[in-house]
Amino acid sequence: MSRWSSQPYLKAGRKAGVPGDVLKNAVKTAKQVKQGCPPILTLNHLSHLTGVPHSFLHRMVSRTYRTEAYNVFKLRKPNVGHSADRFRWICAPSEELLRVQRWINTHILSKVEPHEASYAYDNRHGVLDAAELHCGAQWLIKLDLTNFFESVLEPRVYELFRSFGYQPLVAFELARLCTRVRASGNPDRRFGNRELPAGLPYPADPRIGHLPQGAATSPRIANLVMQSLDESLHDYACDNELVYSRYADDLVFSSKNAFDRQEAIQHIKLIGKCLIEEGFWLNEAKTKIVPPGARKIVLGLLVDGDEPRLSKSYKKYVSDQLYYLSHPKIAPMAHAKRHGFQSLQGLINHVSGKIAYGFSIEPDWAKKQGKQLKGISGKLELDHVIFP
Repeated sequence: MSRWSSQPYLKAGRKAGVPGDVLKNAVKTAKQVKQGCPPILTLNHLSHLTGVPHSFLHRMVSRTYRTEAYNVFKLRKPNVGHSADRFRWICAPSEELLRVQRWINTHILSKVEPHEASYAYDNRHGVLDAAELHCGAQWLIKLDLTNFFESVLEPRVYELFRSFGYQPLVAFELARLCTRVRASGNPDRRFGNRELPAGLPYPADPRIGHLPQGAATSPRIANLVMQSLDESLHDYACDNELVYSRYADDLVFSSKNAFDRQEAIQHIKLIGKCLIEEGFWLNEAKTKIVPPGARKIVLGLLVDGDEPRLSKSYKKYVSDQLYYLSHPKIAPMAHAKRHGFQSLQGLINHVSGKIAYGFSIEPDWAKKQGKQLKGISGKLELDHVIFP
């Protein structure tokens, strides 16, 4: 989308016979939108911009759709055993909803930078950069947020779009297009009886939506909503000579100074209070204090040296797969099925992706593994990634 200009808009409006005061008011409204974000005057205007029918957008905004706009299914989380929280609910938007969400993501949300401590869902190599911050740390405090996306409720999404300069009704409509109400229609208990933000154009409707995990807009919205919390935690870290990073719902604090477990516990309590004030909760089962001498891993990377490294388990997984795929007495297809892949090409692609990720961390190791995978793929007459 090219940069918006009022002159062509006024010219087209006058040609179409639109009253001058209406055009003047529309231009005034458009100029209030944050620089870089496109003006949206009405839901019909959004329909024109996205190519999504107005009738569909209206049903989504009014919550009057008869057929669920998301395909909801659950995925089992890895390495959680029989935990009550062992499944992750995924909400895949319908084709039309995905189209409008992608438009919002591209033309609005991507124009706004998240806090410097946030490393997920942007153009940086988030995992590597976030892990590198903590290299050489003596102590780590690793925290995880419970129900990260679901904790971001509709009023906060509305306030985010208002902060971009959109008028209340448009901000409300954008918030509705990016949130989902649970099937029960009951109000979210976490919102409780708190009053809705002033000026919110909500009808007398208790159904408060939340960010669905799987929507195209949820990652960036969650990041931007976390701006104030990131700022608070960043300041807290600086005041206490800590280093802070956040990758989605993974929070890490580290220290190279003299420290002890009691001090770490006190930090966790104060950080937890800060999170609760912002509407987020710690997953206590995933809270970890890593002392000196213990293996230090941040986002799957070892950070006990001067730079991040791949873990031994990561390397072993890749080498094991290559070994079994090349073993003359093991049927490759049978091996693939044992690991849950419907095709041998699927397993090859999976291993290829693991090696490709390794290039950004340890290129020499990845180059060697890539060469081996290339040879295996050739013998099996399958496609393979051309590694650097």
